[in-house]
Amino acid sequence: MSRVYHRAWAGIDWGHEAHYVWVLDEEGTRLDEFAVAHSAAGLDELVTRLEALGPIAGIAIETDRYLLVAKLLEAGFPVYPINPKVAHRWAECFDVDPATSDPRAAEVLARGLRAFADQCRRLVPDDPHTAELAELCAAETDLIGMRTALANKLKACVRAYHPDLLDWFGDLTQTTACDFLVAYPTAQALRDATPQSLHAFLKAHRIGLGPRWQKRIDARSDAPRWPDEPGRSRARAVKAEALAKTLRSLNAQLAKVRKAIAELFAAHPDAELVASLPGVGAKLAPRLLAHLGSDRERWDDAEALQVLSGTVPVTRTSGKLKGHRLFRWACQKRFRNTMRQWAFTSLSYSVWARAYYERARARKQSHELALRNLGAKWLKILFRLWHERTPYDERRHLRALEQHGSPLTRHIRRSQKCGELMKKLLT
Repeated sequence: MSRVYHRAWAGIDWGHEAHYVWVLDEEGTRLDEFAVAHSAAGLDELVTRLEALGPIAGIAIETDRYLLVAKLLEAGFPVYPINPKVAHRWAECFDVDPATSDPRAAEVLARGLRAFADQCRRLVPDDPHTAELAELCAAETDLIGMRTALANKLKACVRAYHPDLLDWFGDLTQTTACDFLVAYPTAQALRDATPQSLHAFLKAHRIGLGPRWQKRIDARSDAPRWPDEPGRSRARAVKAEALAKTLRSLNAQLAKVRKAIAELFAAHPDAELVASLPGVGAKLAPRLLAHLGSDRERWDDAEALQVLSGTVPVTRTSGKLKGHRLFRWACQKRFRNTMRQWAFTSLSYSVWARAYYERARARKQSHELALRNLGAKWLKILFRLWHERTPYDERRHLRALEQHGSPLTRHIRRSQKCGELMKKLLT
């Protein structure tokens, strides 16, 4: 019968085919070392072997998701997700040799968690509603990236054999543009099309027959002809049609994802709070909520969110180098992009945000730096509202700025754009 220890610490170096496990007791003595396959049976074996070693104080792993983590949480183990950079520093701390093997990496995680558990945060997964929303928001941004890449390929292809099409539709991500290319894949097909068929196409896609469209229809036959590359033009037309059909299908799937996001967001208990923020709109509000999650104890303060989103710089002080501020590359890129977009859209919906941006630009800050700094300000506000479960109120915030003698209030009085925005939003 195996000996039962009071507490044990485990480290898991996870992989797509196998997971390597290292378990220590409270004194740092190795209790067990093994590997399990990444399969349903392998995960069951992992749980059984860990449970046989006694109470597990914590399991360190370099991820916070996937089936392995779900299995550990389902079994009731305390899981601590560790940043790979932190794990690398632990390896340097314990030994001059880096963790170049899977068992060694698992050992480093176990020893690091045992030594620094009080500085690590235990994983508390989001509730299923928020987790599903977060996955769908991530899927939406991935699909948008795929669509942009496909549209760029399609534009390059069309420009090589049928450039006049870009005068009709400049944005090839639109389903209407894809349908038009499929219907008229070559310049000759567009010239041979009757005005009646083109009018029918526009009507079917709910495009009014205005002077601009009528001019394009009338001028297509008399336009100068581009040179034709025998063989290549036909092949490019086939490629363009394939890309257009793929884009059309991608748009349909993206619409389904967005519909699911809208339904989930509307039913979320924090939806009203996030939707009250100026400029978030129907797309950014669910993404913001997904980044926040459902665990209000996850973030100690607003600075943690600012660091995670990359809205604050890295400040270095060493020797004669005092307060040197560097761009923060290490952050959640999706979160940074969301904050950048929100800061920009808020300029048209928040008086104080417009004033803050104008003052930053007057101090010679670049457009992007001003938006990052504004995003950091918004996160401080969002963090407080999120913890107080209170919707945003622009009037209340402006009164607070007035009471504290903020220089933004003086700028608002002097700025013509801020004055116009004040009349538009607050009257």
